[in-house]
Amino acid sequence: MNLLFITLLLTLELARAVTANSAQETINAKAIAPGELIVFFDLDARTWRPRGRISFGIGPAIRMKLTSAGLRVTDDPAPFHDATLKVEYREERGKQIAVNLFGTDIICNVLLNDQQNEQTLSLVIHESPSYTDLVNAPYIEVVEKLQANPYFYFLGDIIRERMQTHIDTIGALIRALDQQFGRELHPQPVTPLDTLVSPGETFPDLDIVYSAAAQQNTIDELGRLKDSRALRVLERLTSHANRITRLHAVVALGEFDDPSIVSVITGVAEKDRDAAVRNAATEVLTKLSGQ
Repeated sequence: MNLLFITLLLTLELARAVTANSAQETINAKAIAPGELIVFFDLDARTWRPRGRISFGIGPAIRMKLTSAGLRVTDDPAPFHDATLKVEYREERGKQIAVNLFGTDIICNVLLNDQQNEQTLSLVIHESPSYTDLVNAPYIEVVEKLQANPYFYFLGDIIRERMQTHIDTIGALIRALDQQFGRELHPQPVTPLDTLVSPGETFPDLDIVYSAAAQQNTIDELGRLKDSRALRVLERLTSHANRITRLHAVVALGEFDDPSIVSVITGVAEKDRDAAVRNAATEVLTKLSGQ
């Protein structure tokens, strides 16, 4: 089933649930649990597409990310809140592909302000279709790329870490990737409530749909950034069950030119069960030995 079709159905369900919850929820100081963080979410979404209609449910998607990260979300600026999240979502007309067919470029500006209205986070997330080798329709492709973008996929985690620990964006991304891998290794046990029939059972959770792609894109991004804080989680990911993820981790580690990775990479080159992963590890070792 097409990923965008799944996305659209899920976000429609999310939108209905979010609307119902917003109508019932009134936030006041007495109702706030100790340590609970409240985020006022302000979304401005626009598109170049006909009738100004945005097919992707950007609002519900972001709200779900925030909620999944343990944050409480409100659309009402009046009640108490710890931070204001301002998201400017733009779908702009891209390159022409055929007669009456254009690509769509997505630009997502994310701003987080604290209680004193001082900016604590600024992100610009930009995705475009590949144009040269389209597999799906251009709009479908660009939405799927956005969903697997490291900064969008882990947006809730990044904002939570910024509010709780004041860690920088890269540090928050590293921590989010590490926690994701930890959840894969130690999944939560199934409870009786998880087995109840619900409309959502028909379709997988969006985080699950894009989990592998987002994980691999995040690994690539950390290799590009070469932040030494990422070494530990990248080394752990060389033992991931998914061979493609292991391959990405090995290649990312090779970007660091750090002698401390030799032991881990040597183990991969000698013992990994996939030939492509072993070959990549051997290439990294060759590169390191030539320095």
